[in-house]
Amino acid sequence: MKKLLLIALLLIGSSAAFTGCSKKNDDDGSPSGSVSKSKLIGKWLYVKFVEDGDTETFNNGEYFQFNEDGTAYDSMDDDNAQWSVAGNKITFVVDGDPHVATVEKLTGSELVMSTNDDGETSTAYFKR
Repeated sequence: MKKLLLIALLLIGSSAAFTGCSKKNDDDGSPSGSVSKSKLIGKWLYVKFVEDGDTETFNNGEYFQFNEDGTAYDSMDDDNAQWSVAGNKITFVVDGDPHVATVEKLTGSELVMSTNDDGETSTAYFKR
């Protein structure tokens, strides 16, 4: 539960810095307005979190799983959440509290999500 809450807190909110009007190239995995729910489905291994200039890396096989039924599973704490997608935003509901993340990059093998909370940017990196 603690790690899922950490993820949710890292992924809280969205920033105007990430919601510009410019088009992005899909070839590099950058979302161009809408993220496909089907591309998120599956197991994503933790790679690293970058917050306030500090980087925490992971290489212990822990993962975050997006399920087709709108549930998510965090192996670090053996905990569950609900999730949904709207545009390039993912809303996670943890213990009834919604938390929104901006998808910065999504390919078949890489997922990057960011938030900006009180001027501090947090970015979570995952791989398949």
